[in-house]
Amino acid sequence: MKRWSWLLVLAACGEAAPSVVKEPPPPGLLAAPRWLTYTCVEPGCDSMLTSEIAVIGDRDVAIKRIVLSDKDRDDFTFTSSRDTPFVLKAGEKFTVDVRFVPTGDPRLGDVNLELTYTDASASESDPDRLDPGQLELPLVRRQIGEPKLAATPTELNFGAVRLSAEKSLPLMVANEGFGNVGLLLEPLESDHPGEISFEALPEAALLPGQSHQVQVTYRPAEEAFLQGVLRVAAVGADVAPTMITVLGTSISVPTIAVAPELGVDFGEVPAPSIGQAVLSLTNRGAEPLVINGVELVSAVAGGVLTFALPRGATTATIAALETLPITLSLEAQQPGEVRTALRIRSNDAARPFLEVPVLGVMTKPIIQVNPGSIDFSNVPRGWTLVRPIEVTNIGYGALVIDSVQMILGSSELFSLRTIPPLPVILQHDQRVGLELEFRSEVEASFAGTLAINSNDAVTPFIEVPMTAVGASCDLGCPITNGVPTCSAGVCAVDSCNPGFYDADRDPASGCECQEYGSDPGGFCVDATYLGTLADGNNDRATFTGIVPADDDVDIIRFFGADETQFLTDDFDVRVTLESTDPGIGLCVYYHETGNHSQECYFNNENCPTDRSYRRDGSLGPDDSADFVIKVFRLPGSAPTCTTYTVFARNG
Repeated sequence: MKRWSWLLVLAACGEAAPSVVKEPPPPGLLAAPRWLTYTCVEPGCDSMLTSEIAVIGDRDVAIKRIVLSDKDRDDFTFTSSRDTPFVLKAGEKFTVDVRFVPTGDPRLGDVNLELTYTDASASESDPDRLDPGQLELPLVRRQIGEPKLAATPTELNFGAVRLSAEKSLPLMVANEGFGNVGLLLEPLESDHPGEISFEALPEAALLPGQSHQVQVTYRPAEEAFLQGVLRVAAVGADVAPTMITVLGTSISVPTIAVAPELGVDFGEVPAPSIGQAVLSLTNRGAEPLVINGVELVSAVAGGVLTFALPRGATTATIAALETLPITLSLEAQQPGEVRTALRIRSNDAARPFLEVPVLGVMTKPIIQVNPGSIDFSNVPRGWTLVRPIEVTNIGYGALVIDSVQMILGSSELFSLRTIPPLPVILQHDQRVGLELEFRSEVEASFAGTLAINSNDAVTPFIEVPMTAVGASCDLGCPITNGVPTCSAGVCAVDSCNPGFYDADRDPASGCECQEYGSDPGGFCVDATYLGTLADGNNDRATFTGIVPADDDVDIIRFFGADETQFLTDDFDVRVTLESTDPGIGLCVYYHETGNHSQECYFNNENCPTDRSYRRDGSLGPDDSADFVIKVFRLPGSAPTCTTYTVFARNG
């Protein structure tokens, strides 16, 4: 029976299972500790650790040699309390001292101390003799903690430096991390490498708590304002780099600069309230900049704009690379835009008068609904009428419409035909359209109210009243551009006035489709003739019309003339129909003839599905022909009032 099975049987019989007994280590050598861990791993460290080696078992052991696994490593050295070779009797111990002095990058490969041994007995036939072996003592270099790069100051201001001069400032770089992980700096970088240089860089890694001073030198290459950054970074991606701002100037005369560069923008300031902004004036020159005066170019309609220099002054002097703040205050009283400027007078010879734009929006959204009420008037029974309304933001700032609905008590025959996704946000002069619908089902008077909620502070809740009368057909049956009929008891279109069509089949809209220009007939005598298109002149012609009924056909004609020239033939007839209505089709016919004929010949039919036709001529023979174009509605397509345009050319 296996041992684990025997334990289970004992437990099942109610007997206590024996405690787990660890097997003793095999005979040989044992190191205490089993490895040596070094926590000082940067150049400059010097650590000594000791391991005690003992014999395991009752055999004498011959220690043959003690060596490092990497014979080329010089950062580890060791000293044994016994010189090899020697015999270590059972129960005896000896020690090995291992010294670690880092000489470079701490990320070099692993190293072991190797102790080779064998049984000390001279008898090779001894059955209890130990097998030859090797004890490996790992030498572990452990990095503990986390480096953290810091550089001070965060801005190096060199001030004014002449072209022929230079100036150096100290930059302190430190490792503010913890543990024993060093910080090895990469070469410092500047976005002005021709003018900024570095000296006295650290030669070794910085341990936590250590710092090093670097000298940064500015040598101007031309007369200009210097504004850049220094990048201070450490080796390894785990340490975030630090950016240092660099300022300086070699401009000899006073030079004004403003921030923000594009001027002051208050953004949105709700009315009534007060907004503030700051305009900074900086002297980028070496000589003092004198501000002689500051004034507003114009007042702000609907608000009060003021400005102030420090301590209420009206003039000021700014030293090299110094900054003067101007505080601006906008008291928004009414909605509107702020478009003015601040005029600054100074001794800057290049810009003695500088105008800085001052912008902003004094916000107060105002809702406007047009029309303010809707009267559907008499609506014949069975009809559905639709009336539009428009909601506009005539104020400034975002008008937020969060609710559009019929209020309680409104007739259910009134409804919103289209409801936009809410909330609807309208900026100044933006608008959104709504459609209100009334269904006339019974003969009676009806009323309803549409409610619109918004963030208009004055009118957050606006109502649009609606009225309608459900009327009989006999009482009134209006047909726009046509003649009504009540023969079936429901108001319908009897006929349309000349030039008008009922394309949508809705009597409520009447005969809404009007013929575009002259309407070609469906017969040759009623066709529209575009004239002669000669290839020598590269002639072109167009025609626009509509086909608003199922049986409507338009016939268009032209004569394609082949003006033959010696060894050339430009005859190339092309016909194209363009329309957004895919239900309009095209067929083209041609009849070869030297002269235009008054009769129509529907020969050589071609009905391209892409509504594009071409007939290219041949060299030599006369290709002149009469062309007939038939425009019609494709079977099964719904009539529309959409226009089409035929393009014809030759050559």
